[in-house]
Amino acid sequence: MGVDTLDLVQLHMTYGWMKDVAGPDLCHCLASRRGARMLSRIYDRHLAPASINISQFALLSYIGRDSGMGASALADRMVMERTTLVRALKPLRAAGLVEAVREGGPDLRYRLSSEGEAVLAEADPLWTAAQTEYETMFGRDRAYGLRDELLALTSA
Repeated sequence: MGVDTLDLVQLHMTYGWMKDVAGPDLCHCLASRRGARMLSRIYDRHLAPASINISQFALLSYIGRDSGMGASALADRMVMERTTLVRALKPLRAAGLVEAVREGGPDLRYRLSSEGEAVLAEADPLWTAAQTEYETMFGRDRAYGLRDELLALTSA
């Protein structure tokens, strides 16, 4: 005679194999934020030798890939408010990693300096190591699936 599915769930809960989801843990937003903070810690730890964090790596990567991108387009790509983006760019500009130029219109356009290109090149293998750690910890298929779902959410 087989074990009923509800019996399996009770076994998992009794022995701590499955967390009882209740209260704030029912909130999709809070669960996503908790996961994002945990994931950011992994990437930030790996990127520390390059003296940048994962948010800065993302900004440098987008600017490096699409040099001359304006603040509004970059904010849209990062799913950030424009003012938040401008504040996030300040330390990168102060460190000489990102340059802001005006190219005819009122909107500043951003590009990497040679120092920014060097930091991005240094950070790339560190980022790859963070990717590998996360995929090993979470499972490659699950990590890819979650990433795809989150990207679908932000492009909806």
